[in-house]
Amino acid sequence: MVSYSLSENAYLKIFFHAAKHPHLPVNGVLLGRRTSDVVVIEDVIPLLHHWTSLSPMMEIGLDLAKGYAEAQEMTLVGYYQASERLDDTALAPVGERVAQKIRDQFTDAVAFVIDGDKLGTGDPALLPYLPQPSTSFWRPCIAQSPAFTTGSNFLLAKADSPSRAIALVRDHNLHEKFGDFDDHLEDVTIDWLRNNACRSRTLLSTTMTIATAFKGTLVHCPSLGQLEVLEDHILLVDHQGFIAHVGPTGSEASKDFLTRIDIPITTIPSGSFLLPTFCDLHLHAPQFLFQGTGLHLPLMQWLDEYGFKSEESLDSRPELARAVYVRLAERLRDAGTGAVLLFGTINNTANLILAEAMQTIGIRALVGKLSMDISSRPSYVEPSALASIHNAEEFINSCRDLVSSYEPHRRLVEPVITPRFVPTCSNELLQGLGKLARDKGVRIQSHLAEAHEEVQWVLSERHKDDIDVFDNFDLLTEKTIQAHCTFLDTDMLSRMAGSCSAVAHCPLSNSYFSEKPFPLREALDLGVPVGLGTDIAGGYSIDIMNSMRQAVTVSRIRDGTRKLSGDERSLAIDWKDALYLATKGGATALGLSCGVFKAGAPFDAQYIELYKDSDKGVGALDFFEPQLGITLGILEKWWCIGDERNRRGIWIQGQRLDANNAPERA
Repeated sequence: MVSYSLSENAYLKIFFHAAKHPHLPVNGVLLGRRTSDVVVIEDVIPLLHHWTSLSPMMEIGLDLAKGYAEAQEMTLVGYYQASERLDDTALAPVGERVAQKIRDQFTDAVAFVIDGDKLGTGDPALLPYLPQPSTSFWRPCIAQSPAFTTGSNFLLAKADSPSRAIALVRDHNLHEKFGDFDDHLEDVTIDWLRNNACRSRTLLSTTMTIATAFKGTLVHCPSLGQLEVLEDHILLVDHQGFIAHVGPTGSEASKDFLTRIDIPITTIPSGSFLLPTFCDLHLHAPQFLFQGTGLHLPLMQWLDEYGFKSEESLDSRPELARAVYVRLAERLRDAGTGAVLLFGTINNTANLILAEAMQTIGIRALVGKLSMDISSRPSYVEPSALASIHNAEEFINSCRDLVSSYEPHRRLVEPVITPRFVPTCSNELLQGLGKLARDKGVRIQSHLAEAHEEVQWVLSERHKDDIDVFDNFDLLTEKTIQAHCTFLDTDMLSRMAGSCSAVAHCPLSNSYFSEKPFPLREALDLGVPVGLGTDIAGGYSIDIMNSMRQAVTVSRIRDGTRKLSGDERSLAIDWKDALYLATKGGATALGLSCGVFKAGAPFDAQYIELYKDSDKGVGALDFFEPQLGITLGILEKWWCIGDERNRRGIWIQGQRLDANNAPERA
């Protein structure tokens, strides 16, 4: 089950809304992001206390709230309400319909009903509701651990938020400054979308807890084609590992923050910078065993002689699986990869070893238990579609149990539905996996239109393209990441964009196992979410920096062919585009909110050192004239020839991953 973390700001706003109108029904929506297997509720927007039915005012308020959320790069993740009577904790029919409407756009939506009897007690005054599987009915969440207690899937970012809310109402009357959409309709000067009263100095001074502070240059790519070099900036990280503030050192906001923290500030020297960690959208974990071997064979023969054998070997030898997966996690850390989408094997025990290795080392990992009831290797296949579906569900539950003892924001691993590809999955299996993905709210990964041989096999056996097969079984969704996609035409790419399904672009392995390159430029122009993958071991390099370089190289070759044909539309990408795909683009494709430096995002970062003492380059970088600061020219030089020697540190969710594989505070 997905977990939910409610920020203090969000809890306070819900409390203020209920306190301002104690004898009226109130409602609003929750804003946030999904980070790994946790929905982080960062903010709320109060809607109504008069027109609380499904009226035109409700519809207008919801549309405005959705637009504001998108502008803040968040999404509507749920709904909240309070009833007229303090003892009424039922989710009203209108609330159920609004929550379901939000769920249609965000699968893991939640609803909270305010428990009026607890408002003044100092206990969390929220009762969570969740939808019933495969229905539109919402019921209170019943679990062994009550909501907002130890072991629960619902967590307050700050445990003392309820008592603090009471104090702020009692001592500062902040609820009186709080306005909802109904208030705005009566007085348009009320800023109901932001409610800046909740961001006042009084409130901030009582709630600010900073664990780590940096001062120096930050580099990130907020969008495709946009690279920002943020010089002399302050970046503050809270105790949960989320970015609390980013801004110029000399800004009033930064100065205000700095006066209220009492921890040392880490200064990033002028020849270094912080960069978001890389995302790898496609990697076969067991194939790390034979990385860089057998690449002379065609795809299907390569799978028989190398791929299946390695996976079967790790399934039968847990000690080997543990050694391979721990080393894999170390290699990912050293390469600056902070998030990775992994194909595992068909054996649940081996996959749990993989999940544990990633969580222990500190890498965000979406781990896929392979599902396949058809195989060219008789000893490596699941006995039936029913058994495969059962095993997949068992792995989902076990993987979630594996990290359940961690606080929600420290749960770095989540399970993924993983049909290997159409040739290894019966229609019955694919249908069952589509239903399982919906019921469990998990992501989906597979291979799509990878090679001519595979495409033709599907056409021959299923009499349709594999994109149609996935679509027919509800496996082409906004939670789907498909690897390769080299044989998708423009219409098929448009379908990918329409379904919000993402592509894991693997330029190196495509060069070995596909007869054509992926149409990257066309996919990006159509709005397909795209990230980069190493595709170990179809690719021989685990370093996403090499994937970035190869993506640009392949695009330039395609563009050269385009020029010779007389076509005027460029098919090339540049290094800045590739850096976006490796960071923010990959994170977006995975449904993560990392990959960018902004308040509310997880602090997933790497410390890159380019030169010391103004002119001495680090690693492969040679400089013959004094350097001053971080320029586009010096960044491109690092992008082209930099390596692990330039990486001096990596943080995931605010925790530094040290050389001994144990996370520690920065």
